[in-house]
Amino acid sequence: MTRCGRCDQGVRQPERRARLAERDGRTALVLDVPVEVCPACGQVWLTMPVAKRLDELFDQLLASGAESAQLHWAGSAAA
Repeated sequence: MTRCGRCDQGVRQPERRARLAERDGRTALVLDVPVEVCPACGQVWLTMPVAKRLDELFDQLLASGAESAQLHWAGSAAA
């Protein structure tokens, strides 16, 4: 287990959280993204593969032209 690098008071715990992006008046939401969270201070971390995939998903959703779009992580073909 990894201690929090921000507060050094908690041990990072795996969770699933929604992540939101906004660009040019459009909003994209990806649900159930795998993250690690410090229970003491609330700091959230993404692994590099998750961050890269999330960026790709946000780019796709925001490029769709819709004012708002959402996707469930499990449906994104990324694990």
